[in-house]
Amino acid sequence: MICAIVQARMNSTRLQGKVLREINGRPMLSYMLERASAAHNIDKVILATSVDPSDDPVAEFCEKNDILYHRGSLEDVLDRYYQTALKFKADVIVRLTGDCPLIDPNVIDDVIAAYKREGRDYVTNALSPRTVPDGMDVEIFSFRNLERVWREAKKPSEREHVTFYFWKNPEIFSFYKYDIEEDLSGYRLTVDYPEDFEVVKSIFNALYPKNTLFSMEDIIDFLKKNPEVCGKNRYIESNPGWRPALEKDKIKNSLQMQRRGRMRIPGLTHLLSKRPEMFAPGQWPGYYSKAKGVEVWDLDGNRYIDMSICGIGANVLGYGDPDVDSAVMDAVKNGNSSSLNCPEEVELADLLCEIHPWAEMARYARSGGESMAIAVRIARAHTRRDKVAFSGYHGWHDWYLAANLAEDKALDGHLLPGLEPAGVPRGLKGTALPFRYNHIEELEAIAVKNRGELAAIVMEPIRDHEPMPGFLERAREIAEESGTVLIFDEITAAMRLASGGSHLLYGVAPDIAVFAKAISNGYPMAAVIGRGEVMQSAQDTFISSTYWTERIGPAAALATIRKHKRLDVSRHLIDTGRRIQEGWAGAAKMSGLKIHISGMAPLSHFSFEYEDGQAMMTLFTQMMLERGFLASGRFYASYAHKDEHIKGYLKAAEEIFIFIAKAKKNGEVQRSLNGPVAHSGFSRLT
Repeated sequence: MICAIVQARMNSTRLQGKVLREINGRPMLSYMLERASAAHNIDKVILATSVDPSDDPVAEFCEKNDILYHRGSLEDVLDRYYQTALKFKADVIVRLTGDCPLIDPNVIDDVIAAYKREGRDYVTNALSPRTVPDGMDVEIFSFRNLERVWREAKKPSEREHVTFYFWKNPEIFSFYKYDIEEDLSGYRLTVDYPEDFEVVKSIFNALYPKNTLFSMEDIIDFLKKNPEVCGKNRYIESNPGWRPALEKDKIKNSLQMQRRGRMRIPGLTHLLSKRPEMFAPGQWPGYYSKAKGVEVWDLDGNRYIDMSICGIGANVLGYGDPDVDSAVMDAVKNGNSSSLNCPEEVELADLLCEIHPWAEMARYARSGGESMAIAVRIARAHTRRDKVAFSGYHGWHDWYLAANLAEDKALDGHLLPGLEPAGVPRGLKGTALPFRYNHIEELEAIAVKNRGELAAIVMEPIRDHEPMPGFLERAREIAEESGTVLIFDEITAAMRLASGGSHLLYGVAPDIAVFAKAISNGYPMAAVIGRGEVMQSAQDTFISSTYWTERIGPAAALATIRKHKRLDVSRHLIDTGRRIQEGWAGAAKMSGLKIHISGMAPLSHFSFEYEDGQAMMTLFTQMMLERGFLASGRFYASYAHKDEHIKGYLKAAEEIFIFIAKAKKNGEVQRSLNGPVAHSGFSRLT
């Protein structure tokens, strides 16, 4: 059953008793209910008012005119609304407000049709930027979702407005905005102020009763012919009911951008690790206006110190490094692309092979995932074999996700649990064979079982733990014994521990090494380097792309690597990471919390070792945001992290750990959250 529930109360702060103010001898509310009842797709129209004595006249009006109604809490409007829907057994709710007497039944029907067609959790015509006039607002959602909101919303601001919790949590609910062809958002047809009432009264006097169900188009036509009427309230800024609560939030523009992004971009972001729900849903700003050093400004002008993922590890020198940016500007000034090739790509190949003496040739790409796909393609072309043994996370391409075709949890121990292989050809089943880092016996078993079929062994030289003595050496031996290409994925680790690949520290050379992220300080660039004999096999297959030949990426990489070597940046990253890990440990000891610390120093991680550890981490992030830090359970060090940043962060962490310990003891972790618990691993937005 589709029910329109109309909110109405007498104690409006801006225009007392407005819903029963009379127009031509009739209460304004009666016009509104008459027009809402004319919508063809609504089964019942119900009025929801409060039990406060001030609303007795509204209840008497309903009794006198045989109008369905329910009285509930004055302040907890969400509960009033929920109890109304429950009482009248509504399956789908159309939310209308009593201060919109000009609501067009055709508009209501159109939005209902969109709700049925789109299958979203929340459908409205009032999302910004809107096209309908203020006063034609329609919101639609299911009773099931209303019940969820009623159950989960805890803060007063979330309960004094029915749909604020929907708006605040775009990562939980799917939205659809219904728009009309002509932008009529400049017209104000709602009643909040005396000037609004005068405009509405003028419209009714002109169009009613000769046309009792005059349309929105009729209203606009009248106003266009009589501009002096709408001029009475045009200066008043639109103020929908959810806005007072939203203005309490520091990131209203950032949240609005998330709502827009969610409608246009599947999954909201193009990189899983940057999804706001991975940090603090409804609170993490998500979008930035500018960034410099370790400072980030969101779309609302809030400034944060980034003590979290720092560009997911790409900005190893800090945001907007002047030397790298200068090299890029020169590349732009001289033309970043042409029919000829840029000489920087040869200079970069020389530099990479100089740093890694075992390597003789290089190929380029612009991201880590595609460069790993290139490396695997070269290995398969070189060996004329199909199967790949791997350890760790290596991107989104078919060759890697094929591991989950055979067993849907095969990738769970390799950074991101829950990855689905949907869209990966079933014919690749059995071609990607996982083994655990530091478990050389598992790799040996794969090599024996797949003798003569193994094209590549793919692994990170280091990730969260140091390689055990002999692990990398034995992997090298297995590759040689089986005629397999050994590929080191250095996308994450490179430039953290040395000015080059981390494998240089262990004295084990692969056949191919793959670089991205930190080698170009945030500019798109990736490199696949290797032994000449292996790399020449790229000529036996087809690996080619227009934008692998542009100039900005190689120019940025050259500037980044040279500065990194000159300033011994890796030493700073290691020292900074160690200070952070020691600070976490000290804060945990002081507060009595149990945490687990892992990762190489420049890429540090910690987690709370409790069943509700993810909720505790969300609370940590929430409270860090309040103190001006982007923070989570991960810390990626950059050269721009200075002593004052580290001291300020660790002081705040100590205070927050003490608060979390107290909240944990009193069972108040969940109640302390301003939004849902952050997601962990791979989880879709639904």
